[in-house]
Amino acid sequence: MSACLADVRILTFNTRKLRFGGLLQLKEVLSGHILSPENQVARLEKMLEVSRKLHATLELGALLALVVETALEIIEAEAAAVLLLNHKSGELWLEAATGTWDKRATPTMVPLEGSIAGWIIRSGEFLVVDSLPEDGHRFSEIDKLPLFAVHSILGAPLKFNEKTIGVLEVFNKRVEGSFTSDDIHLLNTLAGQAGVAIENARMFEQGDEVAKLVQELASPVTSIVDFSQLMLADPEMNPDHWRTGLESVNRKAVYLAQTVDSFLDLTRLETGRMELNWQAVNLQTLVQETIAQAQPLALEKNISLSFQAPDNLPEISADAGRLGQALSCLLENAVQYNHPGGAVTVTISANEVRVQVAVVDTGLGIAPHELGLIFNKFYRVEKNGAKTGGAGLGLAIAKRIIQAHGGDLWVESELGEGSRFTFSLPLAG
Repeated sequence: MSACLADVRILTFNTRKLRFGGLLQLKEVLSGHILSPENQVARLEKMLEVSRKLHATLELGALLALVVETALEIIEAEAAAVLLLNHKSGELWLEAATGTWDKRATPTMVPLEGSIAGWIIRSGEFLVVDSLPEDGHRFSEIDKLPLFAVHSILGAPLKFNEKTIGVLEVFNKRVEGSFTSDDIHLLNTLAGQAGVAIENARMFEQGDEVAKLVQELASPVTSIVDFSQLMLADPEMNPDHWRTGLESVNRKAVYLAQTVDSFLDLTRLETGRMELNWQAVNLQTLVQETIAQAQPLALEKNISLSFQAPDNLPEISADAGRLGQALSCLLENAVQYNHPGGAVTVTISANEVRVQVAVVDTGLGIAPHELGLIFNKFYRVEKNGAKTGGAGLGLAIAKRIIQAHGGDLWVESELGEGSRFTFSLPLAG
């Protein structure tokens, strides 16, 4: 053990929180650690080489393998692992491992509570455990290890834009002794570079979704170009034709703007970056206002809209605009997929802790094989044997808005009989 580590190791750390071990602050560790100029240059060259490799690897699986192999090499450890937070569920998953670890291990969920990685996620700081206890107590991620003796662990947070997205851990020095301040500095540096590279790879893997969006936008863009070129090519065009062309361009442009806005909304919801404007909301009033907005489309389709709610309905805490956006999507779907002369009914019910809203239609219904897919982004249900129009983002957005409010949205349907979309929300207070 180096002198600087011995000086700063905290031996009185609360053992009930982490069972045992020492917590190290990086600035304290490095305050007594001065590298020679030769070592500083060698380290810089090594990390520049690592950085180039990391940022040149855009396939997530290959990148994670590179990260753990690099950590294993530069720290001279027996094993290394990467654990990542799932953007959507908030769960922590062991995604890659190497060394004494079985490379064939499949991704495994690791509890945030009771794990070294969970502590690092919450604190955003690195952690060193010098020796495991002899009484059988273990951290939860160690339960996922193969059968080899774990003596010590060093973990560092993986960060992107100051947000911790995962943890990089190494286990056991191959040479006798504890993890050094050099090890801590190197692992933190590697983790800092890896966090950015991992998030870039995740975004790159969304390329299929971007391709679907581009495909969806291609048709209206082509129409706008064609109509505008036609109008510009004939300055003496009949004014009625000019107006028809402009109206078509406007419709396509509005559709483009709405689709892009929907995609951005969904991205913010999925990444947790959508800020909700919480306030006390009278749900009955919100539903009535949303129904009024859907009335013109219902009249056009010859669909009747009705509403039922109990008296003295308690208020809820919500973002009225976003909740109205979700409800509007459900109403529009209920009208669009209905029969001429059909009906849509919105009902509200409540108990002591939750309120439930149901949108029931007498329309086409949803085939059993599609029920598990309709909340997926870009998915469009079939109508008369063909996929329906639209970008297929509305229901995905509605579900995530409801989930962001602490609720859930589900569907029940029978083909040819209609559908019932229901969401449940907690009551205020």
